[in-house]
Amino acid sequence: MTTPKKQTFKTPGKKRKRQYGQGSIYRRANGLYCGYVSLPPGPDGKRRRTPPVYSMDRNTVTEMLEEVKENLRKGILPSPKKKVSVTEWMLKWAEIKKPEWAPRYYKTVLSTINQQITPSIGGADVKTLTPDHIRYMIDWIDGQTKEGKVERPDGTVELAKVPKWSTRTTQVAYDRIHLALEDAKRQRPPLVRENVAALVKRPKAISATGEHHTAEQARAVLEAALEWGDPYVTLWATRYLTGLRQGELLGLTSERIDFDELTIDVSWQLQWLPLLPGMKNSDAPGRFDAPPTYEITPLYKAAALVKPKTDKPRIIPMPAELAVLLKIYVQNQVPNHYGLLWVSEQFRPIQAKDDTAAWNDAQARAEVPQIRGHGTRHTANTLLPVDEVTRMQILGHSTAAANRLYLHADLGKLRTGMGALAGMLLPEKIVPTSQRP
Repeated sequence: MTTPKKQTFKTPGKKRKRQYGQGSIYRRANGLYCGYVSLPPGPDGKRRRTPPVYSMDRNTVTEMLEEVKENLRKGILPSPKKKVSVTEWMLKWAEIKKPEWAPRYYKTVLSTINQQITPSIGGADVKTLTPDHIRYMIDWIDGQTKEGKVERPDGTVELAKVPKWSTRTTQVAYDRIHLALEDAKRQRPPLVRENVAALVKRPKAISATGEHHTAEQARAVLEAALEWGDPYVTLWATRYLTGLRQGELLGLTSERIDFDELTIDVSWQLQWLPLLPGMKNSDAPGRFDAPPTYEITPLYKAAALVKPKTDKPRIIPMPAELAVLLKIYVQNQVPNHYGLLWVSEQFRPIQAKDDTAAWNDAQARAEVPQIRGHGTRHTANTLLPVDEVTRMQILGHSTAAANRLYLHADLGKLRTGMGALAGMLLPEKIVPTSQRP
């Protein structure tokens, strides 16, 4: 007789009473009804649920949960109940946007957060911001002072309280919190329902008249540099005659100068970029703390060639007088490993602070008013005998940035203006009349 096979039974697994999105209501010991809706696990695999709703009446909680579920069906997630400070969101926003920004721009955003936004309204809950918070931030920035030198009408100088930051700093702080709040609206769930910064008028920035040298003062700087034997006399001449920015000048390589066409290709600029942790003294190609899409040509440690802020190729004309000067300089230059036109005494890329110090020394020797290196752009802007559009093309202003084809087609017009400027600025000692076109 065959023994019947013993049957085995498996305890069925615990079934979930409610699916995600159905909602749950429970009652506390004090009689308060609480309700929430379970959500699918987040990216980290942890359980999630909506912020709870409360009422002493169960029917009211049920109605409130129905509204939450209806919003969920529309894709509207409830905002978190816990406080999120302005500083918390601004720092998170900067990290989210970091891959889209240039490394130096990211650092300036962090500076704005740390110096202007956090000390003024950083502790406020970003979800309950009002226009008054934004106005307070603006007033706080404008009201900060520091000790500074003030010149009296009689020419004497005294120490006094002066504004700590420019009106442009206030405007930048407003712009950045405005952008951050706009992105907060796009979060899911939305962190804020309204961009309150948009309800406040954007503060105006007072444009100070840029200091610049006259043609006579520029010539004096170049003559003094030549007599003293300044190794950067060609750098000062190029700065005056092209109006290039500091990074564009210091990142200039000889291969991007076309002595036949009398043009300079300003496609790259020198920058000292932030490095990844542990990469301070490394020359590894991937040492930079920059987005993968950011175009970088590594040079020395933190120094690299990067695309200029317009991110568009730019070719500018070169005065024939300057071409003569630079050609002689390149022919007699001691080659450096980076191909740069100007390097430090150690044959390394020049840091901005060292360039500034050398520029200040050159002005002091000529006994002319001290201006920033950027002020030479104002000199070129003031003295170039061309129309506004042509001037903007030469100086590379973003509102008139042109592509290569447009510039090549218009180089004759641009070069005429540059040649006239060279004639006004270059001393006879640098380029003799016999070598001038």
